[in-house]
Amino acid sequence: MIDLEELVKKYLPKTKEVGLTTEADEATVAKHLKGYPEDMFEGMDEDEIAIYMLIEASFSDAFYTDFEGLGCEDFLKSIQDISDGELAFSDVKTNVSEETLEKGIGTSEVSFKCNGELFSYTAQVYYDWFDIKFMTFVNTVLEKMGIEKKVIAFGNPNGTLITYKKPEFVGKFKESFPMLEVDIT
Repeated sequence: MIDLEELVKKYLPKTKEVGLTTEADEATVAKHLKGYPEDMFEGMDEDEIAIYMLIEASFSDAFYTDFEGLGCEDFLKSIQDISDGELAFSDVKTNVSEETLEKGIGTSEVSFKCNGELFSYTAQVYYDWFDIKFMTFVNTVLEKMGIEKKVIAFGNPNGTLITYKKPEFVGKFKESFPMLEVDIT
């Protein structure tokens, strides 16, 4: 079994080195990890457990999602919350037909204002899963507005964290956490 305290001691400081902000201390994060079911980490190596440590670190400039049940409005609010006042999303509207709601598959029209400018997107609906291409669209919006920072996803199939940083974050993160995926969406 992996020593969770040692894992946290090894990786939590690296989160600050790559530019993430957490007020969580090593003891608290280790305590949270120890609260998981005893057999959950059985057979996992350090690389596989690292994502859980990141989830438990509770960052002020990143948020966790598994993309299930996440709507575009909640996504935009979360991005706004971690943008330190740089982004303001308003008038977010999602229009889904009754037929799409009944089937669980189809499209929805999403419109919103970003810093006062109106944008719209046709999202794919697949039950309650988030259309991850919406993140790419948001980055296109940021680029059109001349904003250097991007929406960046990092993690693995067990969990994803989303941040709003300059593109250089990707390289720094890959150096410190080569076992996890990181990309500008």
